[in-house]
Amino acid sequence: MPETARDETKQRKVLQEEFERAAAGFAERTKGRFDDMGAVEFSRVTPGASVLEVGAGTGNFLSLFSEVAGSLVAVDLTHGMLAEARRRDPAIKAAQGEGALLPLQTASFDLVTTAQALHHISRPVPVLQDMRRVMKREGALLLVDQVSTESYEQAAFMNEMEVIRDPSHAMSRPPSAMRIIVRSAGFDIVEEKLWTGTNTFSKWMWPGEFPEERIAAVRSFVERFGAETGMGFERDGDDFVFTRRRIMILARRSL
Repeated sequence: MPETARDETKQRKVLQEEFERAAAGFAERTKGRFDDMGAVEFSRVTPGASVLEVGAGTGNFLSLFSEVAGSLVAVDLTHGMLAEARRRDPAIKAAQGEGALLPLQTASFDLVTTAQALHHISRPVPVLQDMRRVMKREGALLLVDQVSTESYEQAAFMNEMEVIRDPSHAMSRPPSAMRIIVRSAGFDIVEEKLWTGTNTFSKWMWPGEFPEERIAAVRSFVERFGAETGMGFERDGDDFVFTRRRIMILARRSL
């Protein structure tokens, strides 16, 4: 097996193990994290549209479209995450599968989305290409993911910390790289939005989701190198406050 294939197989196994273990805690911790981004309006989705989310996890993002969409389909590698999504929103249809080999028919969806998933994927272009395959010709792609700053050094520190926090993390990329990835997959960017918000360490490293030893390891990293990540870590009593950046991109098929 080629080295790249071995690496991807290992990454896939780690991702499944991590999210199978943390499904219920993850769903509770991330509840509401997309609510103030205006994603539904930004997507320009029309009433009755078919909406697919790849890497849907527990469906927190996909459920935002429930009032306007005609159908909601979630694809994820992890059975536990999909079971939690169905439990929380019975309208969601779930399919276990890989993003680059979607178990879905070509030209099936009006809107294909992925939210907070690409930083778990080492090679995101094949995933977006298969999302393009299952998107209708006049359909759209909506991508949301966390981003680093444009500084190579800050991105390196951020990614080192993220891997300690979550071994399934692959790479947080700067906005410029996200644009290149989208265009390389055969899309033209229609609109983009850079979103900045704040979070606290205690919510980010929620004890209901993460083992105590991992929380301690990330806290130690933040105490030593938090300023180097570009995330603006500041002490708030026994806690830390920091900046979270996400990019939201709306794109359509290139001619």
